[in-house]
Amino acid sequence: MRKNKIYSLTLSLLLFSACSTKEIKKDIIKENNETNKSKKSYIYLGISDINYTNVKKDVEEIEDIKPPPIKTVSYDELQGEFQGNYELLEFIDMMVNVHNFKREYLNRIFSQAQDYNLIPQTRSCTSNIIFGKIGAWDRYRSCFIYDRNIERGVEFWNEHEDALNRAEAKYGVPAKYIIGILGIETAYGTNFGKYRAIDVLTTRSMLGDRRASFYRDELEKFLLITRDIGLDPTEVMGSTSGALGYGQFMPSSYIRFAVDFNSDGKTDLWDAEDAIGSIANYFAKNGWNPSIPKVAVRAKYRGNRFKRLKTGYKTKYSLYKLKKKYHIYPREKFHPYGAVSLIKLPRGTYDELWLGSPNFRVITTYNHSTYYGMTAYELGELVEAKRLGNNY
Repeated sequence: MRKNKIYSLTLSLLLFSACSTKEIKKDIIKENNETNKSKKSYIYLGISDINYTNVKKDVEEIEDIKPPPIKTVSYDELQGEFQGNYELLEFIDMMVNVHNFKREYLNRIFSQAQDYNLIPQTRSCTSNIIFGKIGAWDRYRSCFIYDRNIERGVEFWNEHEDALNRAEAKYGVPAKYIIGILGIETAYGTNFGKYRAIDVLTTRSMLGDRRASFYRDELEKFLLITRDIGLDPTEVMGSTSGALGYGQFMPSSYIRFAVDFNSDGKTDLWDAEDAIGSIANYFAKNGWNPSIPKVAVRAKYRGNRFKRLKTGYKTKYSLYKLKKKYHIYPREKFHPYGAVSLIKLPRGTYDELWLGSPNFRVITTYNHSTYYGMTAYELGELVEAKRLGNNY
């Protein structure tokens, strides 16, 4: 009986030991799995041996680090290259009092303006041309009349045909001469100018230019224009004189002649439709006569070089007198309805002589130059001929 009790007790102890060992093994396996799992995630990051306490501490320290505050520039006073310029300070006062500009806004604009005289400048194509010399016309003409520019003109005309037709119908100015102007001024919008208008106009008006008063007026109108159409004055590019947009209007001309031709509520000469209507309106307001059939015609004269009479866009001669007294004849039918300009274009081996109608003189109001007027005329004719598949 005693043996049986001892046997039962021993058996119970063995069973309890086995169960306990099994539970311990389970706990060990579970702990190892958790450790391995954690290790695997950090091994993937390349940091298998890591002190978790330190990591937590480092993360907390990083989160406590705050970025430095962003410094905001105050424009309570004029800064930059024109700081202290009393003429500009007086101008800012005027713009605030007369046109209700915010002083801080103007201080910001003019603090970013640069002295245009110190900006590296590139010479234009026409800068090296000596007017009146042999071959001068050929050199000037080549700056604007070349195959790619003619192709651009055709593309522009096709894209904006409706606006050009409307402008011709409303103002009586043929589309081809609007096209001629756009080709000279910005190559159909491919070059609005290489200089910031704010730099050019501020420099010319505030640093002793002989026409400072003129440019101060242009600067005033430039700021009004950019405010009205929502442009940042520091981002607007223009010419070396501050001319703007597709048609390169000076700000004063912009105010006088620009029109909202697309009826979107803004007069924006960086919009092609507004530019088309504005150029046509400019010509109409400067005396364009739709009844005159031809702007200019080639003339015949005796000899290869012409020196008998004064020439140029300002000249005015009776066509009858030119025929009878000087034996100068138009090479085709020509009814100018007024005095004609006698136009000489010096070429390599001879002088071309042309007769310009009063409408030719209207074109030269855009730019006071015989060569300019003839280039606008000829480029327009060439683009039209190319578009229609004809020879000019």
